[in-house]
Amino acid sequence: MRFPEAGMITSREEVTDRPLQVLEGTLPTDLTGHVIFMSPAGSLDMQEQAGKPLYPSADGTSLFNGDGMVRRFDCQPEGIRYTSRILKTPCYYADAASRPGTRYADLKFFSSGLARFSFMLGFRDEINTACIPVKFAGDRHWRLLASWDAGRPYEIDPVSLKVVTPVGSNQEWREQKLPFKYGPFRLVTTATHHAYDDHKQELWTVNWGKSLLTMVSPLVIQIFRSLTRGNPFLEFLGKIAFWVMMQVLQFVSLILHVLGFGGEDFVRLMRWDGEGELKAWKVVLPTGLPVQIEQSMHQVGVTRDHIVLMDTSFKLGPEQLIPNPLPGNTQTERVIREVLNYAQFPDTNVYIVRRSDLDPSKDKVVAHQVKIKREIAHFRVDYDDSNGIVLHVAHNNAWDPSEWPQAYDSFVPSPPNPAPVDDRIDRLVGMTVTTTDLNYLGRYVINPKNWKITEEKRVSDPTCTWAPALYADNGTLTAPEHYNTIYWNAWGCWDELMTEFIANLYKKYKYRQLPLQEVLQYASKGQPASLCRLDTQSMTIVDKYAFPSGYFGNSPQFVPRDANSSDPTDGYLVCGVIFDGAEGQLNSQLWVFDAKNLAQGPVCKLGDAEGKSLFGLTIHTTWIPEIAPRTASYCIPVRSDYDPLLQDQPEIVRELFEQKVYPHFES
Repeated sequence: MRFPEAGMITSREEVTDRPLQVLEGTLPTDLTGHVIFMSPAGSLDMQEQAGKPLYPSADGTSLFNGDGMVRRFDCQPEGIRYTSRILKTPCYYADAASRPGTRYADLKFFSSGLARFSFMLGFRDEINTACIPVKFAGDRHWRLLASWDAGRPYEIDPVSLKVVTPVGSNQEWREQKLPFKYGPFRLVTTATHHAYDDHKQELWTVNWGKSLLTMVSPLVIQIFRSLTRGNPFLEFLGKIAFWVMMQVLQFVSLILHVLGFGGEDFVRLMRWDGEGELKAWKVVLPTGLPVQIEQSMHQVGVTRDHIVLMDTSFKLGPEQLIPNPLPGNTQTERVIREVLNYAQFPDTNVYIVRRSDLDPSKDKVVAHQVKIKREIAHFRVDYDDSNGIVLHVAHNNAWDPSEWPQAYDSFVPSPPNPAPVDDRIDRLVGMTVTTTDLNYLGRYVINPKNWKITEEKRVSDPTCTWAPALYADNGTLTAPEHYNTIYWNAWGCWDELMTEFIANLYKKYKYRQLPLQEVLQYASKGQPASLCRLDTQSMTIVDKYAFPSGYFGNSPQFVPRDANSSDPTDGYLVCGVIFDGAEGQLNSQLWVFDAKNLAQGPVCKLGDAEGKSLFGLTIHTTWIPEIAPRTASYCIPVRSDYDPLLQDQPEIVRELFEQKVYPHFES
């Protein structure tokens, strides 16, 4: 099954109010409001040519690495209109001003892994992953926040889609310390999915960081395991050597920390009311030790009485973020991956904070740790926690979405061997690798009195739970008391995306459901992307739809027929669908499904008959019933935000800010 080339391209075209055509079926007249897609749109390095698509991963970086592009689809009875904007933060303008051939070319950015970096300027805040609707006390209309894991969220105007202000000043966020100095655009790690509590009209998020010891520990473990595996005597010696090595690393980490280079483990839980400064608490364990995040904190959850934090299985480690010292050198990239990479952790650590413990007069709060078997990247949590904290999760067991094929990779010949495709890996460089096991959907109930799991149920289906990636439900604007229905979009199992590297990394996975050889057989037949409707009370999949072979259905969004309806199935699912036409033309379409009947297929397909509107890979979505120009007064002035960070920077950096960054925010 050939992965569509349409998924490997992007468009940086900014359009306004472009009508989409109904290509098949009938557009429902009660599909209303505004569906918003977020997507990475490549970098400023790409040379745009009229009439030709852009391939953002041609340089070997992940498709997830790119300028944020917000794509809004305005739904009206007479049709759907499309508007798109690149989100231009201060670092975007610095990037644009330092391209080759400019006065500031020596400061230039380059893409590496999941990051875009300049040694003189720092890290890009690309805000390309999710859009969060919020409405605080005093707000008449919905406001929108754009976010991703490696930078502060920014507020954008819902109508113009232009960047307005960061949430919190630089001084309110702690940076992730690295063992080298870099410029004023600091690396800040946070959540993509900040939790908005509409009941109390407040936003919850996190600001976290790793010590050098936490960064390198998985690498040391990986190296020792590979050197001693299979030899009992060497394994015994390895345990002793590993203990000695960890003591040395702890000492080195302490020295570096004293010198200001080693960083420390920290998690800060932050609350925002939409108007004032962020209130932050340092999160510690009952022992008083800081919470140690080993991978990332992609999502935050909120219940009536608790805040749910999670060490999610999307790796943000050295191999994903630290720049390659020799960009473009394939051999260096290969060595760095072999040395720095490791499998994601097979268990998920959940940290739960009682809201009653959040004393505004204090700066610390205790979190209670709960371990769930198997990896989790995305989850939902019931607002009602009177009978326990109820988590609804997708397990990406043995599926590593932070990895992507490289040009030097080879793929696993799936039995039976597929027809050869000469450019198979090169064509797919940058796309997330496929899963190496059949995945689960799960439901867990945690008792907040003793922090034990009192109920756990999982379900899997070989027709619709291969790589469950994204959810859709009726919780976009409000936190439901109970999530009785959740729609899951699975990305399928593609033999073209099964590299030897990823298969070897997970062939001895701890909780494997299917033998790897059986997974390869499924992959060789092709397991397409799919949608399913999960009844969370019975934990049964009650409705499902598989996209046609070679089509990639993605980014589902639930749109209610009536915004006041409590029926979680009374509405539509809107999805982005990308595929290659019979004559090789690249296609991006919107498909609309009746949420009560996925199995019947889409009721309407929309697109651009001339092929002008190419979306490429999109990620998360949201929906709001109406849009209006932003009226909130909250704003962090860019000059006062960055001037303190420029005091010790070279004159050329200060000049760039004065000439090329500040004017865009002061006119």
